[in-house]
Amino acid sequence: MFIFFFRFLHSLKQKVKNKVRVEGSICEAYLVEETSTFASFYYPDHVETRRTRIARNIDVGDRSSSTPPISIFNYPGRAIEKSITYFLNQKDFDVAQLYVLQNCEEIQPYFE
Repeated sequence: MFIFFFRFLHSLKQKVKNKVRVEGSICEAYLVEETSTFASFYYPDHVETRRTRIARNIDVGDRSSSTPPISIFNYPGRAIEKSITYFLNQKDFDVAQLYVLQNCEEIQPYFE
């Protein structure tokens, strides 16, 4: 709950341009944001606005790399955060391996 409040405060602090009149600066930035959002509804869809912009973490276009040979690893997308290296212990590795084997279409004929 508190994280949303702090994010909201952070967005308000970013809108402050005139530190002498903080409230007026926030109000002005809010009015500009609301006006531009309202006006964007009247633009054609091919005009890129804040409302029609594609999110950062959505892949569009062709992939230059080849598709993985196993279907369970063929999900498009990019990492949102910085990647970290994590080493699995034997129990976690066995669980992950069993999950992949049970949910992969190419392996299902071998289970029957």
